[in-house]
Amino acid sequence: MMKTTIHQSLRRHVLLSQTRQRLFLSSSPKPLAFPDLSSSSASSHCYFSTTPVVAKKDKYMLPKRIILIRHGESMGNIDETAYSTIPDWKIPLTRRGERQALKAAHDLATLIKGETLFAYCSPYKRAKETWEIIAKYLRDEEENVHVDVIGMREEPRIAEQQFGNFQNPHKVRTAKSERRMFGRFFFRFPNGEAGLDVYNRVSSFLATLSRDIRQLDELYSIQHQNDTDSTTAVSSSVSTRTTTPNRKDAMETMNILVVCHGLTLRLLLMRYFQLTVEEFENSYNSQNAKLVVMDRFVDKKSGREFYRLHEEAKQALNLKGDVSNEKPVYWRMGDNENAAAVDRGLLLFDEEDVDIEE
Repeated sequence: MMKTTIHQSLRRHVLLSQTRQRLFLSSSPKPLAFPDLSSSSASSHCYFSTTPVVAKKDKYMLPKRIILIRHGESMGNIDETAYSTIPDWKIPLTRRGERQALKAAHDLATLIKGETLFAYCSPYKRAKETWEIIAKYLRDEEENVHVDVIGMREEPRIAEQQFGNFQNPHKVRTAKSERRMFGRFFFRFPNGEAGLDVYNRVSSFLATLSRDIRQLDELYSIQHQNDTDSTTAVSSSVSTRTTTPNRKDAMETMNILVVCHGLTLRLLLMRYFQLTVEEFENSYNSQNAKLVVMDRFVDKKSGREFYRLHEEAKQALNLKGDVSNEKPVYWRMGDNENAAAVDRGLLLFDEEDVDIEE
């Protein structure tokens, strides 16, 4: 009875996963021949290539790019004693940080010219000032950048790691020295957070981002027939959907910008691409106000969309191998193997927990 119930529950979850288009889609794609990005020259203030992604779809489910950026240089980056008198979340940019943000705005405008942008920003002053400089540049008619900024949301879950309240510089330096030996991911600052805590809250943020992407698509994209039959609509081939004319596909040119912090940025990448703790520990913070770009690709056979981190960003962050979700971290196996998968602890669920009845 128990094995039969587990088997039925597993089958139900596999069927559910096949009818849902999510940010973390886990199907088994066939490798796609990608353009050679290794020869692309990157700007000194960004980690991306302007080489276009050539694979096309009639209807995209995911944004063209997800762009992460660490705030510009802040007062705390050049003087750690500032944290002892100014709350961390009120630390402002330096003049150099403002120039870095302006350069990032120029690079961003070049990258997404003629496209659409929705942004998320940490509530910390240095991040908000970075975004304000970028937004002002993108909306400046004299700059003629032609980027449609459709909105921005302040998002506390992408804030900096918490080190405590007003920080004693000597105690913080001692704690950071201990963290280097212990490991950044699990080390917890006194009265503050461990990297694991930040990982948990960015995981929650990515789930919200997935839902927001669907809402943006519904608001700004083409309208599909048979909307009332959601299961049929999701499981149908994208290329066979009937569309109402004169409405554009919002996701085709949609870009998501996340303005956050060095450690938060690395943990976002760790969570999204399912990197290991060891890979995180060996990675570096992004430089201030550099664009870290995840480009959307499409598998030609299955139509599955996925993201790949650009080569220059990988090198700057010291990430090895192919940083993408082209292939799922774990593979959903056939029904005949599901029971064995549970016994080995290999099968993970995207949906709610399975109820096991005895």
